[in-house]
Amino acid sequence: MIGAGVWLDQAAEIELVRSLVAKHFVVYDVKVGQDAVQVFVTPDMSKLETEFDVLRKEMSAKGYIPILDRKGGEYIVAVIRRPPLGPGRNWINVTLLIITLGTTIFAGAFLWAAYNGGTVILTVDNLFFGTLFFAVPLMTILGVHELAHFLASKRYGIDASLPYFIPSIPPLGTFGAFISIREPLPNKKALVDIGMAGPLAGIIVSIPIAVLGLWLNAQGPVNINAAPGGSVLINFPFFYDLIALIVPQPEGLIAFHPLAFAAWVGFFVTAINLLPAGQLDGGHVARGLLGDNAKYLSIAVVGILIFLGLFYGYLGWLFFAFLIVFIGMRHPSPLNDISRLDKRRIGVGVLGLVLLVGTFVPVPLEEVPVTYDFQVAVLGSNETVVAAGGEAYFNVTIVNTGTVNNQVRTSVINTPAGFSTLLYPSGANSSNATNTLLVQIPYDRGASVTMHVGVSNVTAPGVKVFQLESISNDTTVLRQFTVTVT
Repeated sequence: MIGAGVWLDQAAEIELVRSLVAKHFVVYDVKVGQDAVQVFVTPDMSKLETEFDVLRKEMSAKGYIPILDRKGGEYIVAVIRRPPLGPGRNWINVTLLIITLGTTIFAGAFLWAAYNGGTVILTVDNLFFGTLFFAVPLMTILGVHELAHFLASKRYGIDASLPYFIPSIPPLGTFGAFISIREPLPNKKALVDIGMAGPLAGIIVSIPIAVLGLWLNAQGPVNINAAPGGSVLINFPFFYDLIALIVPQPEGLIAFHPLAFAAWVGFFVTAINLLPAGQLDGGHVARGLLGDNAKYLSIAVVGILIFLGLFYGYLGWLFFAFLIVFIGMRHPSPLNDISRLDKRRIGVGVLGLVLLVGTFVPVPLEEVPVTYDFQVAVLGSNETVVAAGGEAYFNVTIVNTGTVNNQVRTSVINTPAGFSTLLYPSGANSSNATNTLLVQIPYDRGASVTMHVGVSNVTAPGVKVFQLESISNDTTVLRQFTVTVT
């Protein structure tokens, strides 16, 4: 910070600051504070924004930063010395880029192996196609996103760093990227323009990749009958559903093509960046639209993310809530926080909200638990009447309602005296009958197996009751049958 004594000892410097401000505004007072020289001005409101922006660039060239404020009805240009910028550390950017390329290539190999049903990940084919269909398109989306931020910053004459890529483990391979803006943003327009530049550029690149990825997805290989237990399901955002209407997808469970997943990650990153909180892209836009009231929106967003993480099961939202709090929930004000936004910037801000709604998913990824559930259904009635010495047959269906291929052991228990019971699969005959039947039920959207329960040698009249016991893992299902002998 700048001490008052430093300024007081530099009368010529204070006069330089006053003269620079006086080129653009009518100056009627100058006060030297502890941290800044305060120049009291009477601005022409029709030229306020333009004149201040020219002043900002002039002062930046001389090592100063002006801050426009209004207190007690007076307009004040507070001028501070610009802190010296440290030396560039581009080696950090390059190192992170190389590491993230490695993690996305490995993630691509992992995804390509899963797509083709392979068990070995690090093969030449997996690495090649994983790079082609996942690492390259995903890094392109992220790179274009950050390049748009960089160019928008340069357009306003703001010093910005090269992108910092963030590596991650499969299946994503990266948590995205960011650039560091090394000086305060000049005004609300810059907040909106720079904040929206990245998401707009990223979504423009993501859409054609999504179309091509979903087209490849529809070509196969598809594993519609694959058991989902232990796998990860990908939930589509609204915009992805719209694209899927243009490029129809197969019904049921399918292996997701890595190119389609790269585009999905692009949508996911767009949604995260557009969250109107802290210093995220959406936070820039919210600060431009709402002013200091944007801090309340930041608090609400963090609360929503914590709620989704705790009660909807996607713990990733807890990480992003922590990240927003760690970086800072309150967005710093621009140098000119007085000038209002024009209608075009307000429209761009509304577009950002539309993009957020269209790309956000409450539960982006969810793991399907391994369950061995099944149901035993009696086809028809579980009661019948037969004459003494006659035979009775019951048809029973076992339905796989779990998430994996299942095996169910079925047997008759509590057999009354005078009964002879036999089990055999549907389509077989009594020569294949057994007292205990081991039924294999593959997962196929509720696959089922039907079997016959035969009762013969019924001699004594009366009501006879027996039970069918079906067991899989720790689950036991009993079904009761009644035979009335006349």
